Amino acid sequence: MYKVSLKARSQEFEYNCSPNQTPLKAARDNFIPFPTGCQRGGCGMCKVKVLDGEYEHELVRSHEYLPDEELNNRFALACCMTPKSNLEIITIEDYEKQNNRI
Repeated sequence: MYKVSLKARSQEFEYNCSPNQTPLKAARDNFIPFPTGCQRGGCGMCKVKVLDGEYEHELVRSHEYLPDEELNNRFALACCMTPKSNLEIITIEDYEKQNNRI
């Protein structure tokens, strides 16, 4: 079990996530508000910036919502990744607000 620290909707959450579970599924199982849509990598609603930690990301995803440049800069779709260590992540919405991009 790994610990996930999530910043979403201007709040901070901590929850456990197993190595074979996505951070999105684990958050939803714990009733944590996490923006989501299709849950298959096609909508981009669950995009996060990984601030700390190791993870694997399925390469089957929409390039429209996660281009290679973002993938290489530690952005991920929370529905298509699994933790390999404790993670610190922030939703794209909160990341953009934090960096004054909105």
